[in-house]
Amino acid sequence: MKSDRKGGSHIWSYRWSWRTRAWAQAGAKGIILAGRTELRLKEPSDAVKKLSPSTKVIAVPTEVTSEQSVKSVFETALVSFERIDVVMNACGVMNNGHKTGEIEPSQWFRDFEVNVKGSYNIAHNFIKSGGGQGTIIFIVSMGASFTVPGISSYSASKLSVIKLAEYLDAEHPQLRVFAIHPGILQQTETKRGMVVDTFTPFARDKGIMTGGITLYFAGPTAEHLRGCFFSANWELDETAAHKEEIIDQKLLKLSFLHAKLSPEGHPWGSK
Repeated sequence: MKSDRKGGSHIWSYRWSWRTRAWAQAGAKGIILAGRTELRLKEPSDAVKKLSPSTKVIAVPTEVTSEQSVKSVFETALVSFERIDVVMNACGVMNNGHKTGEIEPSQWFRDFEVNVKGSYNIAHNFIKSGGGQGTIIFIVSMGASFTVPGISSYSASKLSVIKLAEYLDAEHPQLRVFAIHPGILQQTETKRGMVVDTFTPFARDKGIMTGGITLYFAGPTAEHLRGCFFSANWELDETAAHKEEIIDQKLLKLSFLHAKLSPEGHPWGSK
C-alpha cells in the first residue's frame, strides 16, 4: 500500500498468514510481525521476503498480555518506520470443550486475558503512537454470535472485542476501526487453525480473501463499515450499494445484529 505521507505506509500485524501475504503483495513499505516465539515468526517473515523483496520485515517476539511487551513493539515500529498506518490484531486463544462450573476460573479467564486485554493493549499503544489516527482491524469470530456449550470464555471474549471496536470508533473519530470474521476457511498451507467437523462442508473460503478485505478496509471506500462487524465472505459491492441503510439502521453494530442473516441475505429496504 502506498501513501503520500512521509515515511510510506506500514502495517503492524499480530499473527500473519494470508493477511500478511496480501499486504506484502500490495507492496507495503514495511511490516512488523509480532508473535509469541521467534520460531513461529520465521515462516511468515520468509514469505514476505519472497513475495516482496523491497518490503522491510521485522519479527518481534511479543507477549500480548504484557503492557510493556506490546509497548516495546510499537516503539520498535516507530524507530524503524517513523509511523504506523495500519494494525491487524488477530491475537487469540480458545478454551474448547470446558463447561462452566467445570473449568477453573483462572483458566476460563485466560481467554479474556489474551483476547480482550491483548486487544486493548494493542489499541491503546496504537492510539498513543499515532495520535488517535490510522486503521485498526480486529480479527474476531462468528463464535461471538452463537451459544455452544464448552466455549463460553471464547465466545464472550470475542463478543467483547467486537464491542471494544465500537467504542474505539465512537471515542476516536480519526481512528478507523473494523472487526472482521475471516470466514470458514479451507485447510491452509501452513496447517494453522482448527478443524470443526460441523463447519467442514461449508469450508469454501480462502485465507487470501481475508487479506484482500483488510486492504479494502484500509482505503476510503470502506468508510460506511467503520466500527462495524463484517464477515470476509460477504459481498463488498452489495454493502457499498446499501451503505446509507447500513449506517442509518446500524445493521452491523451490536444489538446483535440488526441485520437479518439468512441464506438469502438481508431483506434490503431498497433495490
